[in-house]
Parts: sequence; C-alpha cells; structure tokens
Amino acid sequence: MKKQIFSAIGIAFFAFAGHQIWQHGFSSKEIIERPDRRASQTTMVESASVENKNLDQIIEAVGTTKALRSIKVTPLSSGRVEEVHLSVGAPVKAGSLLLKLDSVIEEADLMEAKAKLEEASRALQRSDTLQQSNGMSEAAIDGLRAQSKIARAALKRAQKNLDDRSIRAPFNGLISLSSIEKGSRIKEGDVIATLDDLTQVVVEFSVPENLYGMLSLGSTIRAHAAAFPQRNFVGEIIAIDSRIQSNSRSFKVRAVIDNPDLALPAGMFIHVSIVAGNQEALVIPEEAVITEVGQQFVFLLTPGNDPEIFQVEKRRVSLGRRTYGLVEITDGLSEKEEVVTRGLQKIRHKSSVRKIPPDTDASLDTGE
Repeated sequence: MKKQIFSAIGIAFFAFAGHQIWQHGFSSKEIIERPDRRASQTTMVESASVENKNLDQIIEAVGTTKALRSIKVTPLSSGRVEEVHLSVGAPVKAGSLLLKLDSVIEEADLMEAKAKLEEASRALQRSDTLQQSNGMSEAAIDGLRAQSKIARAALKRAQKNLDDRSIRAPFNGLISLSSIEKGSRIKEGDVIATLDDLTQVVVEFSVPENLYGMLSLGSTIRAHAAAFPQRNFVGEIIAIDSRIQSNSRSFKVRAVIDNPDLALPAGMFIHVSIVAGNQEALVIPEEAVITEVGQQFVFLLTPGNDPEIFQVEKRRVSLGRRTYGLVEITDGLSEKEEVVTRGLQKIRHKSSVRKIPPDTDASLDTGE
C-alpha cells in the first residue's frame, strides 16, 4: 500500500513538472513569435498639430427683428365699418383702401359746402359788376369776398371729414391679423391692424463695452434664425449707441438686413455674427478639448522609445476665441505640439497610443 501511494505521488510530481516546462516553453515561443502583441494593444487615435493662424475676431449677439417701418392703423373718426380690405399676409400698396366707414353725413356736409361756395362765388361776381356802376360800396364787396373764403374753407373741412372715413395705407407693406368685420363699430384711435414694411428688417442687439471700439458703421453682419437653419442673412450696421448701459455694461447696436422675399417677420429672435478684424493665434481643432468641472484639458502626445508609440499627457489649457471648428489656446500649449482629436474616450493620462496614418479609415478601437 505504501509503495502504491509513493508511486502515485511520483507520477503526479513528474506530470506537474512536465506541464510547467511545456507551458513555459510555449509562452516563450509565443513572445518570440509575436513581439508586436503589446504594441497592437495600444489605443488608436487621431491627432492634430498646434498651429499659428490668423483668427477672426467674431462678435456674437442675439437680437430681435423689427420692421423697417411699422405703424398701428387707427381711424381718425368713429363710425360703422362698411368695407374691409385687411387681407392678412397679402402685400398692400401705398394709398390702397384698408377700411371704409359709413359716410352719409360727411357726403351731405360736402354737398352743402359746395353749394355755399357756389352761392358765395356768384354773389362775388355780381358785386364786381355793381362796383363798376358804383351801385355797391367797397365794404359790402369785402364782406362778400370774406364769405367766399369762408365757404371755400368749409368745403375743405367737409372734404377732409369725408376722406377720414376711408383709411388708406401710407406705404407698401403687410397687414397683421385683425378682428375687424363689416358692420363693426369702431371709435377714433382704436387700433384695427398693424402695417409693416418688411422689405428690410432692423435688428437691435447688445454688445459688451470692452468691444466698443471694434465696431463701425457699415460693418457687415451675418445672421441666422432658428426657423431657417440653412439660410445666411446678410446686413450692415446702421447705428451704434453713444451710451453704455450702466446695469449691463453693454451698448446697443442696430443693423439692417435685406429681406426681399419677406421671409423674416417682425419680432423673431435672430443670432448675429460680426467679423471685427483678425490676428495671429495658436489654434487647435475644437474637438480636441475636453471639459471637466469647468476646466478645459487636452491630451498631448509625447514620443517614447518606439517611434510608433506615444504616451499621452493630460494637460490643462486656457481657451480664447472660437471660429469655424477651431479654438484659440491662450495658455498651456506651444506651436507644433500635437494633441489627440479622436479616441479621447478610451485614453487616460500616461496611456500608450498609436496614431492613425493620415487618409486612412482605420478604426479607433483597441486591437489585439
């Protein structure tokens, strides 16, 4: 029994030793045959160099559109509505009839004034004949002349009262929504609609006071509206306020934008961009920047012993202006340094990475 036990122990020992020798030999062989295994496990990333470029100084603001000209249409007298020509959204011409009130009394007053003027004119003509025959005094003739002037003034007044019963457009434009219907009774001064000239729209916006000297009359602006994401509206600055608002430390700027197709209505929010010169700056692609707890960082590539493998350094940076996918670096990087732009989610400080060759479709996944 003891011999059998010792024999079993010996067999187990030699089997274990053989297994260890075999495993050690296989692992050594694998290392010899696959020296690039460690390299293949590094993360693949894309990178970009820190460059010195002329960067536009872009001032951005949000404003509200206003019609180039806008009035509240109100009657100059009270009365009952007989005609309504308030077509919402339809263009109206200057002088076209918008609303007509009942005018029976005004028409009668006009006829009466015309008759009185004719009577006064005939009396004055007769006085001229009588004056030649010395049949009428000069004082009587002066009285007739005064009566003629009074009758003419009364006729003008009656004509004006009749004209006030018809409300006409003072300029070309568009009529807003109105609830006035035929038969309604309106009072003098009631707002019946709004007339807007939208061939151009005015945009008023605020700019911080530290940028006051960077804007000038005639400067070009570009505007974008959420309702038209694919459109780029162009205009120019027409007025710059001479006062700084004490509560906001900003000043108002007014610009006008061409709106030939009447796409922009009054009262719409619009995003305004103004290029106010340019200057050299260090820039990197905006996607290279990551934000953590209100601070900005980049992953900087540093070369190692293997020319194809880099180590990343997480570095804090300070940012400046942004434009067209680029961001200015005011502190933290130097020109020609290289930062990671893609693959940021798979790397950490001191990670080993390899760069994807330019113009390839290589994956950013870790290989084995």
